[in-house]
Amino acid sequence: MKLGLIGCPLGHSRSPEIHQSLIGADYRLFELQEDEVQAFLEKRDFDGLNVTIPYKQKVMPYLDRTDPLAEQCGAVNTIVCRNGILTGYNTDVIGLQQMIEAHGFDLAGLHTAILGSGGASKAAVQAVLKLGGIPHVISRTGKDGALTYAQMYAREDMFRCLINTTPVGMVPRNDEAPADLSRFSHLSYVIDIVANPLRTRLQFEAKLRGIPAIGGFEMLVYQAAAADFLFTGTKPSQEDTDRCIRQLLNRQRNIVLIGMPTSGKTTLSAMLEKMTGMERIEMDEVLEETLQMPIRTCFEEKGEAWFRQAEKDLARQLRSGGGRIISSGGGVIKDEETMRYLSENGIICRISRDPGKLFPTDSRPLADSLAAVRRLAAEREPLYRKYCDIQIDNNTAPEDAAKQIVERTGIAV
Repeated sequence: MKLGLIGCPLGHSRSPEIHQSLIGADYRLFELQEDEVQAFLEKRDFDGLNVTIPYKQKVMPYLDRTDPLAEQCGAVNTIVCRNGILTGYNTDVIGLQQMIEAHGFDLAGLHTAILGSGGASKAAVQAVLKLGGIPHVISRTGKDGALTYAQMYAREDMFRCLINTTPVGMVPRNDEAPADLSRFSHLSYVIDIVANPLRTRLQFEAKLRGIPAIGGFEMLVYQAAAADFLFTGTKPSQEDTDRCIRQLLNRQRNIVLIGMPTSGKTTLSAMLEKMTGMERIEMDEVLEETLQMPIRTCFEEKGEAWFRQAEKDLARQLRSGGGRIISSGGGVIKDEETMRYLSENGIICRISRDPGKLFPTDSRPLADSLAAVRRLAAEREPLYRKYCDIQIDNNTAPEDAAKQIVERTGIAV
């Protein structure tokens, strides 16, 4: 079968590996300019296409038929060419609905702010309706019955769920957030359909506020499985879908270890490297090589603030890419932006060890005495808890802690 994706830009698309995993398809990317779309569709030299930004609405006039759900959405993300007839569908609805259900988010009766008014927004409206929620479209202009952002903030106390359907937060705009969560007082859920990075700034800020949040990566897989059913007539099983999610996460997500000095991060990262074959990065070692001095010397000659900036610069470099074990320094949690960079494509594993089992080390200037270790442990405990996704106990054999990490992150061994 000739399958592929049209859109622009497509440089970061994960679609080929997703469809290869689900159905073994030879799936191609067709990055088209707007004036090329009509001719491409009229040629009909394909069996099936997915459609992404910015063409989900623009392809509709060139189709022979449109599925009723796609008509309701006013957008198409899947096109099937059968016997020369082009039929448009929208699998974003089922993809978003299944992702929300998989995480146990109950939207029934909840007023939901849907950021954006494009094709993805229309799919989100239908998904929210199917889940029993009450959707409100938010746009900059407020056209076609939408609320403006100012109106949304003025009525923030009625919203319990927020869904971002804009590209704000997606690479290369991953330092941006589409809304200010500090202006909401009653949010129960935050959902971002952006799939790259795995955790957007919006999701990160939700986590810091204790609001359950999910990103668009799983939605991408769920909607792809629904599209593959339309392409082939065979629905990928839940097992196949779950396996696809795990496989892609293993390649695209980092395992980031945080914790006190002497909590065992370096030992565990070395063990995980052997168990998984993943690349291991020791941030302190990289920094000492880059700075051409030991960390203690750096603190003495340059000061802690200078070192933390260097640490942040390294975290920024590590924000993209995945499949790595990243062992951080004990004080990495002192800077929120540093942690946001590490969280973008990383699951944060806090390595916890009883304070009585921690010990001083001359190589770390802030932990060179037992009193300093105990003081740091008490000061940093809230920050470790704030940023971690999972906490791993390392009070017995390190092999037990390594197994915990493998089991709870789902990485392949």
